[in-house]
Amino acid sequence: MNIMNIQGPNTTGQRSTLDYSIVGCFTLILLLFILLLDAYEYVTVPGASQARNQLHQGLEDLTGMEIMTKQELAQLTLEVEQAKVVVHDKKQEVEEIVEKVELMEHELKPETAPITVEEQKEEKEKEEAIVEKTVEHELGIDKWCGSCQWNHMNFNCDKRVSWLMERYHIDELEAKEASLDQGCHTRRNLRGT
Repeated sequence: MNIMNIQGPNTTGQRSTLDYSIVGCFTLILLLFILLLDAYEYVTVPGASQARNQLHQGLEDLTGMEIMTKQELAQLTLEVEQAKVVVHDKKQEVEEIVEKVELMEHELKPETAPITVEEQKEEKEKEEAIVEKTVEHELGIDKWCGSCQWNHMNFNCDKRVSWLMERYHIDELEAKEASLDQGCHTRRNLRGT
């Protein structure tokens, strides 16, 4: 009767390369999982935030794009919403003034009131242009250069406005208002902030 050895060829107690590879892969996966939890702020790993900040800065310098944290993204969203409110309120204010002026003009000179549909349409377009220009002037956007560097980044304010318009589906006026308060140095000089 023959007795078979079930243990295999390595009976000396030494570990194989495969065993070390499995342990190494498991350790790497565990480390990545912990760093992922740190990135989502579920756990805090000492030194990880400094390494992450250095990595973000390196990527920003390399690509010329801005990498935002959750707090920065929340702040940007808040500033975009505030810009929408500011622009909306200013437009309403100016539209009311323009309407009052037009009513006064038509009361004083009834012959200036539009008669045809085309004249009414033309007057409405003029009103919209006046409102737009006045809002831009009131908010300081009429002095927009767009070519200045935005917040010490590798792009200008016009690029920032384009990105805000695409990302948040807002109009140009709202995007400019949000950009000027965030990082445009020209606006800070205009408003004194």
